[in-house]
Amino acid sequence: MKQVHYIVPIYGLRSLKGNIKLDKTTVLRNVDIFNKEDEFLTNAGLPNSYNVVLDIKYKFNETNPEEPIPGLNIKILNKIDACLILFEKCDAGLAAILQKQGLKYTCKYILSTKKPILHEYLKIKSEKDFVDYFKKFQEAYSKRPLAFDIFRKSSVRFTNNDKAIDSCTILESIFVPNGERAKKQFIINGMKIMGFEETYVQAINDLIDYRNAIIHADQVKTLKLLSGPKYTYVWFENTFEVVRKVLLGYVDKPWD
Repeated sequence: MKQVHYIVPIYGLRSLKGNIKLDKTTVLRNVDIFNKEDEFLTNAGLPNSYNVVLDIKYKFNETNPEEPIPGLNIKILNKIDACLILFEKCDAGLAAILQKQGLKYTCKYILSTKKPILHEYLKIKSEKDFVDYFKKFQEAYSKRPLAFDIFRKSSVRFTNNDKAIDSCTILESIFVPNGERAKKQFIINGMKIMGFEETYVQAINDLIDYRNAIIHADQVKTLKLLSGPKYTYVWFENTFEVVRKVLLGYVDKPWD
């Protein structure tokens, strides 16, 4: 087994009160400004400055052609990226992958150049609460990785059409058993079982109708829906937030 030391800067995350140990090899910590780590990151070619990094001692089988990357992404980074994005309604995520050798930082990949404004930053108020959440998240992610990965990727999409399709795929992954065709009914019933109020359930019902009009290229129905008073920018944003609440509910009490 070979070990490589990776540093992954995180955008949109405020400074931590202390280190957060996610597992034996992965620590969430502040940038070490006393040892000029911020300067090393800048010199490595990163476009922005960061408060927090993931510090990963990654072990892998060097005979595997998929290691260390994309193995690092698949086993660790995708999960943590989704975890941060879901934790609160904010704009935080992974910015780059750097390899650390002594005092030398080599940028391997730029993942994002986003630079959120201050009020969009995630603030982890309690390290214990975040660690407890991460433990639950890991179990939920292991059962429904597709749902969380789509949610992660959907967070950077711009159009409501794309987000609507993504959101319904997420809900199908959470609620609909393999092979079932009555997807809408499973989603609606599943939300009711989870205890969501009727306004949330109705919003998802309407979102599915909108998604169906898009994927079936029903221009007449899509135009009719969009010309009505319901499908506004605010409605879409509120409904996508319901999808986030569903995922958080699943993290709290996952099922097979």
